[in-house]
Amino acid sequence: MTTDNTMDQSRVVTIKRYTTPNEAYLDADLLRDNGIECSVDGAIGDTVLPFIQGQVSLLVAEVDAARAAALVPGADLPTD
Repeated sequence: MTTDNTMDQSRVVTIKRYTTPNEAYLDADLLRDNGIECSVDGAIGDTVLPFIQGQVSLLVAEVDAARAAALVPGADLPTD
């Protein structure tokens, strides 16, 4: 099975959580513009119920996490 997602799925980490998908997509564009593959998880179209906070996540490969967290305002490295 082929997929158009080229990000290495061996180990991905969340570097930031969002209340709306639009914010996550803006940061994802920033990462991609800097050569870092990423994905947005939890976005359900353009309608995330306002009371479901922190349900949209920006994911990157673990090997890129430090660089991605340095580029995205408010991002953190995972602590696990």
